[in-house]
Amino acid sequence: MENYRQKNNQKIEKLTPAELQDLHEILRIADFILTKHEMNKDFHSILKEFVGIINNSANSVETLDDEISELVISAESTITRIKTLQAKVSNDFDFEANQKEVKIEEITSESSGNNLTNSSTGVYTHGYQHNSAVEAEQVI
Repeated sequence: MENYRQKNNQKIEKLTPAELQDLHEILRIADFILTKHEMNKDFHSILKEFVGIINNSANSVETLDDEISELVISAESTITRIKTLQAKVSNDFDFEANQKEVKIEEITSESSGNNLTNSSTGVYTHGYQHNSAVEAEQVI
């Protein structure tokens, strides 16, 4: 190593001031290039870390998207079942419809001409037995 320094010192002593200025300029440019690439190295490591964070976030979002899709499908299925049951209950146990049916039956039974429960002439009544045969035929 000592021998190497002596050779370099002898070469430097032989250089002219213009050559020394050129050598100094070359050293300055080399230092600039090394500094520039060192920053790029730092930038590269920062960018690599950033890309890793983005990839992890994207994977997380994809996982969440899959889970949300499954939940939406499950919710839609449940909502459909609830609507089906609601329609069935509404049709089977609709109080208003049942009341309308009862009212229709009452109206039908009241307006029926052949209502056997409320006869206008009692069977075997005193007036019925005293009627003549002609009058009896008219009642029937």
